[in-house]
Amino acid sequence: MADQSPHILYFARMVPAYRLPVLNRLNEALDGRLVVCSGEPPGKSSILQATDQQPVDYEHIPLANHWLHGESIHFQNYSSVFRKYPRPAVVLAEESPRSVSLPFLLRKARKVGAGRVLWGIFYSFHRPFSASHPLQKYRLRMANSVEACACYTKGVRDILHDHVDNDKLFVAQNTMETDILFKQRSILESEGIINVRKRLGIDESHKVLIFIGQLVPRKGTREVIDLFETIRRSQPATLLVMRAGPERENMEEYARELGVSGVKFLGPISRLEDSSPYIFASDVVVIPGYVGLVVNHSLCLGVPIVTQKAPANIPYHAPEVESIVDGMNGFITERSPDALLEGVQKVLQERDLFSRRSIAYAEKHITIQVMINGLVDAISWAENQSSATR
Repeated sequence: MADQSPHILYFARMVPAYRLPVLNRLNEALDGRLVVCSGEPPGKSSILQATDQQPVDYEHIPLANHWLHGESIHFQNYSSVFRKYPRPAVVLAEESPRSVSLPFLLRKARKVGAGRVLWGIFYSFHRPFSASHPLQKYRLRMANSVEACACYTKGVRDILHDHVDNDKLFVAQNTMETDILFKQRSILESEGIINVRKRLGIDESHKVLIFIGQLVPRKGTREVIDLFETIRRSQPATLLVMRAGPERENMEEYARELGVSGVKFLGPISRLEDSSPYIFASDVVVIPGYVGLVVNHSLCLGVPIVTQKAPANIPYHAPEVESIVDGMNGFITERSPDALLEGVQKVLQERDLFSRRSIAYAEKHITIQVMINGLVDAISWAENQSSATR
């Protein structure tokens, strides 16, 4: 049998833009051994494939994706990868119950003697966690079948704690290119918030709220207009709305109906260097609905974030919501207009304090290096485990 290849094969349905810097850094940490195997999203996907928009340092093998029912069911033919790399050291795979080819990929990896790592969330946002639910049982069975699980957050690891061998649980705190964000914050701090606001055409005397996210109902697009209308009654304020989506016209119309001025729609701003000044110039990020990586984005720039608890005892938010430490770097309020308003007002009253805490938390807990360390630990464990059994 041929010697074990040193390569680490990463299989994903698609690679969104924010993941590219992470994979570059991971490849560097793995001494150039990473090979990324991924395909294109379905035509109507909200996840952007961006391997042609940013330079990558790793080898990329394009795979054909096959989709059924929109994005509900996915299949990927990986045979060409194993023809090129018949005995990789480790297979790192996106943990997705939608991918019906995943169990076959893991079986193939085991057959060729590769260590196996699943990387993901391991539960659904859309229902209460139950180990007896058929889909959750399937996900736990997949987690137990591999040598290591790279969990998005500590909270994900805690959920798996009673159901998966703890030796194989690792935390790779999901984040983005934080080095760029920290650099941007330093540049903007030197310029000063008042000068940044002047440059952006924002009244420096206003309280500035910013809503970041796809403009869809589950983000709380209507609720943020209601909140802003209440704040505007008592003080001068500006609401920035960043990104795009089908609810933009409805938001604009609703603001007109309420007679609310001061709402600025910025549209999509993809580059961190371009979006950072608007976030830095704001006093608070407010997203009444679903939040995800925007938590990391705002905290790295020193801007606290306020959202609401999930409805009906379901996860609802992405795991990154765990980085909002209630009352320290933001608030996760009860689901009511009054509670949301109270949380925002508390931040506005002590903005500098919340900002300092946000920066301290980000620099300690959600850096890109923390994420890379977790991934490397999981990969190294899986590689050692597979080596020991060969």
